[in-house]
Amino acid sequence: MTRPKLLPAAAGVAIAFAVATCVSGPSTTHPSANPTTDSSNTSAPPTRGAALYQRHCSVCHGADGDAKTPVASLLLPRPTPFREGLFKLVSTTNGMPTDDDLVRTLRRGMPGSTMMAWGWMPDDDLRALAQEVRTIALRGRTESIHRTAAIAGRGISLADAASIAARHLAPGEPVDAGERAADTPGNAAEGERLYRQHCASCHGNDGRGLPSTQEWPTDGTWLWPRDFTQGYLRGEPSHRELAFRIRAGMPGAHMPPARLSTAETEALVAHVKSLIPEAAGDHHVQWRRTIRVTRSARLPAADDDAGWQRVDAARLPLAPLWWRPDAADELWLRVVHDGSDIAVRLEWADPVRDDTARPDTKMGDGAAIQFARSNDPPLFAMGSPDAPVNVWRWHAFDPKETAGMIDLAAQPHGGLDVPVGSAAPRPRSESLQLHGVDSAPSATGSGLALDVKTNWRDGRWTVTFRRSLAARAPHEVDLAAPGPVLMAFAIWDGRIDAHPGSKAITTWHVLDLQR
Repeated sequence: MTRPKLLPAAAGVAIAFAVATCVSGPSTTHPSANPTTDSSNTSAPPTRGAALYQRHCSVCHGADGDAKTPVASLLLPRPTPFREGLFKLVSTTNGMPTDDDLVRTLRRGMPGSTMMAWGWMPDDDLRALAQEVRTIALRGRTESIHRTAAIAGRGISLADAASIAARHLAPGEPVDAGERAADTPGNAAEGERLYRQHCASCHGNDGRGLPSTQEWPTDGTWLWPRDFTQGYLRGEPSHRELAFRIRAGMPGAHMPPARLSTAETEALVAHVKSLIPEAAGDHHVQWRRTIRVTRSARLPAADDDAGWQRVDAARLPLAPLWWRPDAADELWLRVVHDGSDIAVRLEWADPVRDDTARPDTKMGDGAAIQFARSNDPPLFAMGSPDAPVNVWRWHAFDPKETAGMIDLAAQPHGGLDVPVGSAAPRPRSESLQLHGVDSAPSATGSGLALDVKTNWRDGRWTVTFRRSLAARAPHEVDLAAPGPVLMAFAIWDGRIDAHPGSKAITTWHVLDLQR
C-alpha cells in the first residue's frame, strides 16, 4: 500500500454489478490453452458466457475486451481492458484471480466506478461470465506473446503462445488472510504503525485519501486511492477481503502487495476496518431492489410534502459516469399510483441550482427514468433496436437552446461579466423511445409532453413525474399491463456535468405495482 510504480496502459477499471453471498475457497478451474475456444468448465452451455458478455459487458469492455467503445470513452475510471489480463480483486500470490474472485466482483460490483452489481444473475451465469472474461484475457495474452516473439525474431506458434499465456494467467496459491486480530492495545498500536508505514502515503493518516494523489500521472484511468471513511471500497469490508487487498495487492489498480507476516496482516486489517464506519461498507453498492408501489385513493400533489412523507421512500445509490467527489451519490425515490395514474418523486442533494444559462455552465440540472419490459436489459446501451426502452426525462434547459442567447465573444473578459441568470431557456419534459446510445441525440425533442413538477430548496431538488398507467402511444411503457417492469434513473448536475453523457446513474430496479 506504499506509493506504487505506475504501470503501462494495461490496467483499467472493471465495471460491475452487485452481490449477496461469497463462494468459499479458490477455484481450481484454469483457462484452456486454446484461445479460440470457450474455456468454460461449468454446467452452462459453452456459448452462454459469450452471449451474456456481448449483451451486458461489451458495451463498456469491448467485444474483444479492449475497452475501446463509445460508452467507455464517457467513463472515468475507464473500464478494464480484459485482454491485458490485469485485474483488481485477487486473492492469490501471483496476482491472478480465481474464478471465485471474478464471481465476487461480478456479484458486488465496484463502488467508485460504473461497475454495477450483477447479483441478480444466477450463479451459473456469473460463472459463465467469469469464464468468458478468462477466455478474453487468454486470447489477448496469447496474441501479445505471439506478436512480441515475432518482433524479436523468435517466432513461435499460436499453440505455444497459448500454452505460455495459460501458465501466466493460471491462479497461484491463495494468500494467507489470517484471522481477525484480538482487540488489544498492543494490536491496535501495531496496526496503526503498519498503516502509517505502508498505507498513509496514499490513503492519508485518517483514511480519507490524499488530495495530491488525484494528480498523479496514470495510464488515463485515474485510479485514486480510496476514501475508506466514505465507503467507496472496491471489495467487501470483511477481514478476509481486506486481507486479500493488502497481501495480494490490486494489479489492475497500481497497488502492490504488502510483504507482511500473517500476524502483521491481522493487525493492519483491524486498523483499516476501524477507519470504515459500520454503515459505509456497502453504502455505495448498486444492488437491484424491488420497489413496491402501493395503491392510494388519491395521489399527493407535487407540492404536498406531508402527503409524500406518507409514501415509503427507497434510497438508491448513484454512480457518476465521470467520477468526482462532489457528484450526487444517492437518490431518494417515492412512487404511488391510484389505479389510473402513477406519480414518481425523485429527490437528491444539489448545492447549486442550475436552471439558467451562464457562461460557466454547459448544461442544466436534470433527471430521467428509463423503463424496460425485460428481465435483463442492457443498462448502458439505453435500449437496442430489438428491445427499445421508454425514457421519461426532465432538463432545466437544453444546451442547444442556449446557442446565441449569450454572445460570449462580445462580452468583456470573455463573458465572465455576464450576470448569473441572464438567460433563462425553458425547461423540457418529455417521454421518449430510445433504441441505443446513438438514438438519444435524434430522439431528444421529439417525445410526448410529460407532466413534471420541480422544486429546488435548501440545496435539494425534488422532481415529480406523473403519467397515466396506460401507455399513451405505442412507444411508451404500458404500466397498466401485467408483467415485470424494470426502471433505472439518471441525474445531471449542470454545475459539473459537461455534456448529456456526463451523469450519475443507478442500476436497474424492479417496479412492483400493487393492483
